[in-house]
Amino acid sequence: MKKKLLITVGAGASMDFGLPSVSDIDVFFDTSTSNSHPLAKKPTSNLYRHCRDAINAYYGCATKPGLRKWANFEEILYQLNLLIPYLSDLDRLHGSNALLTANSLPEVIHGRVRKAADGAVLGNLTSTLMSELVNHFIDACADASKAKAAEIAELRQFLAALKEEFDIGIITLNYDNLFTQASPDLYTGFNADGKFDPMSVLTRTDWNFIYHLHGSVHFAMTGVAHDMHGITWVAAPSKSHTVHATGRNSQDSMEGTTYPMSPFVAGYGKTQQILRQPFRTYFAQVNRLVHEADSLLFLGYGFGDLHLNTAFSEVRDRHRPIVLVDWADDNQDPLPFRYDAWSYNLFKTLPGDAHTMSSVGHSAPACIADLRAKRELEVSNNPTYPLSVWYNGMLEACRNPQKILNHLR
Repeated sequence: MKKKLLITVGAGASMDFGLPSVSDIDVFFDTSTSNSHPLAKKPTSNLYRHCRDAINAYYGCATKPGLRKWANFEEILYQLNLLIPYLSDLDRLHGSNALLTANSLPEVIHGRVRKAADGAVLGNLTSTLMSELVNHFIDACADASKAKAAEIAELRQFLAALKEEFDIGIITLNYDNLFTQASPDLYTGFNADGKFDPMSVLTRTDWNFIYHLHGSVHFAMTGVAHDMHGITWVAAPSKSHTVHATGRNSQDSMEGTTYPMSPFVAGYGKTQQILRQPFRTYFAQVNRLVHEADSLLFLGYGFGDLHLNTAFSEVRDRHRPIVLVDWADDNQDPLPFRYDAWSYNLFKTLPGDAHTMSSVGHSAPACIADLRAKRELEVSNNPTYPLSVWYNGMLEACRNPQKILNHLR
């Protein structure tokens, strides 16, 4: 029997194929909000930008420069959702309003009418942004299928090389369908009619699957009467009301924070958003898959999803080969000298010892420029922690599958 390889796909794996980065989405949201929610007193700005800049200004006053943070689009989405019940609680359902008060926000022009930025306006903004996000990724995937056809073919060859030696399973945090384009035979948990079958996922012993933990461009909300926002799988993604959050009920939580009803999970508060199907079934499987896997491969994953890191940390007591495919420039510090959020979350999640990382056959810290030039990996000299890191990005990994496989065996 083949060993099992669990592949986790993050946003960094899609950038070589033309899909937007986290910073690209921030720019996209800024542009979208300029059209939908410009500020009344300053039409050249908008409500999203105002909140983002306010958060970053607050972070800029950090007393320790090394701890200075920058807000990304996911945090901003969450903060907007978090504010909604503090700005509109006419029925007094949110107890925190007895203890906390939200800062006021500038008025906006919405529907050609000047409006206060209350809970209804913020709810409309986050729903609108989620709808635009789905549209944006549907377009980006359609463009990639043509403009990046050669690169997708290389991804197909990479997956084929992995399948030669392993039974593979993929959990992807990305909305795009690049891996489905590259390997259409991957099981999703949806049947031929597009209906999700949770038991088929929970009882599945075969691998060769792809589970979209945070949504997919193939997801659409075409549910039945008792579950009108239920998600089905559509073969041809389409920008229509079936994928839009605007005009729908919100997804509520006991804490009072609401989230747009969307086929995508975005922003913080993911543990609440994944309580819908198919997300909760997928996530329920992650812990089992981590334990079943003989090797782990992380493609462009930034270790920023703490709810997933908790599941991955189960391998700390069952050490097995782990390879990270990442990108870095030639000036990046090697792991023994690297102190940033990525490396901190990496070693908090996975077993390893940064001080034993080097190049193959050496004990001194590696030079990342040399590793990149030679298409080699930074590796652990401690056999107890078989961790390896590739710094040449996803597409170069696809072109050098044996370099990756050498450290997964």
